[in-house]
Amino acid sequence: MNKKLQDVTPPKRTIHDIPVPNGKGRGRNPISDFKSDKKKKTSFSKKIIIAVIFGLIAFLLFSFLASSSVTVNVISRQLTKRTDASFIAVSSNETGGIPFDVVMLDKTIVESIVATGEEEVNEKASGEIIVFNNFDFENQRLIKNTRFETSEGLVFRIQNSVVVPGQKEDSSGEVIPGSIEVTVYADQPGEEYNVGLKDFTIPGFEGTERFDKFYARSKTVMAGGFEGVKKVASEKDVENMQIQLGERLIAELTEEIKTQIPEGFVLYQNGIFSETKFLGTKDMGDKVGVEEKVNVYAVIFNRGDLSKYVAENIIDNYDGADLIISNLDNLDFEIKNKDDVIPWVEERFVFSLKGECNFEWTFDEDDLKNDFVGKSKSSTNEILSRYPSIDSAEVIIKPFWKNSFPRSTGNIEIVLN
Repeated sequence: MNKKLQDVTPPKRTIHDIPVPNGKGRGRNPISDFKSDKKKKTSFSKKIIIAVIFGLIAFLLFSFLASSSVTVNVISRQLTKRTDASFIAVSSNETGGIPFDVVMLDKTIVESIVATGEEEVNEKASGEIIVFNNFDFENQRLIKNTRFETSEGLVFRIQNSVVVPGQKEDSSGEVIPGSIEVTVYADQPGEEYNVGLKDFTIPGFEGTERFDKFYARSKTVMAGGFEGVKKVASEKDVENMQIQLGERLIAELTEEIKTQIPEGFVLYQNGIFSETKFLGTKDMGDKVGVEEKVNVYAVIFNRGDLSKYVAENIIDNYDGADLIISNLDNLDFEIKNKDDVIPWVEERFVFSLKGECNFEWTFDEDDLKNDFVGKSKSSTNEILSRYPSIDSAEVIIKPFWKNSFPRSTGNIEIVLN
């Protein structure tokens, strides 16, 4: 039996119907995927290039705008030389030596001691006056017991000879009187001489040109004058208390005066002088008061002036350049014949300095900063060559890529090594 063969036609399918191995869903177009990957790579490269460009621009802007700072480490020219020589100190209106100044402090104290009895006493008032010399530039010696008289006719005297300095010129050229502080004592005992602040003439100059040009004014009131019965203490107790009070005040004022020295000046221990003055006794109820006054004087020198003065005397071919002795405080200083010297009265004295002097040349830091401002780093050596006081220098500029100095001195630091 013949069977009729029939055509078998497979069902229609598209590429989307072909399963993807180990995948889910619809298949992918390889051509489309290739184009997409290429597009993504190009976009990423562009982003990198743009980022690099922006980074470079930011770096250049930062380099241009960033403020720089400079540290200049400087080593000054130095020299060590020993000194063992004598020098001359002179007052400000003298020449031929190193100028000196005098700082003075004073203090008065009263302490009581046991009274040993009463007795009839006759005590003279005393006080401090300032004597002026407005006559000429010469010093004037006033002998022991020179009289000073008030307008009421009360006479006071000095117990020791003094020298009144002559006139001086101040920084403006104005002539000012010379002056000295002294203690005067009443010519007679009694409370009549316990007077307040007064003006005084010097009767010994009456009838001469000096009479109107020499005069005095009170610094303190006159006190201590007494006639009558008064409690007294033994002379030994009074003397011992004077010594104790004097030593105490000298120690206190010596420490205090060291704190009064102006910046830039040097004070040596041997340049300190003291004076003690016994101002008498006073009634303190059941006890006796002992009154003592101490003056402490300190001779001081300007550090720069003293350093240059020593250099002029011990350094060969010294050209007068600014320098400092860095260890000036450690040198041995001694005033010759100190017991006979009165620096606050006299015009000059001799002193010695001994030791190794460490000389360091100095320069104006502000001038150096101004010379550096805005200059290129390559000009450093040329600038430093203008400063013979500088031995060597190291320049550190921040940030490191900067090749020029800042345009402001505030960003330049000078460090002395």
